[in-house]
Amino acid sequence: MAIDPRGTPTIPRSHPAFLVSIGLGVLGVLMILSGIVIGGQVIFELGAAVGALSLVAALAWRADLVTTWRRDHPKE
Repeated sequence: MAIDPRGTPTIPRSHPAFLVSIGLGVLGVLMILSGIVIGGQVIFELGAAVGALSLVAALAWRADLVTTWRRDHPKE
């Protein structure tokens, strides 16, 4: 039986949204830097958009962390 990666949200590398966030963040930084170096406005703006998508993925991961924590720690 496969382990659901969302079942252990405190291990970041086990959650897909965390990995997507890291990947998009790295890509966004590289695009922003290359846009600055070569003076490409379009590359710079695309890098900013990819960075924003990285933040959305990080928020999805955080939301799953909160949901799992609340499920495991019910109010009494």
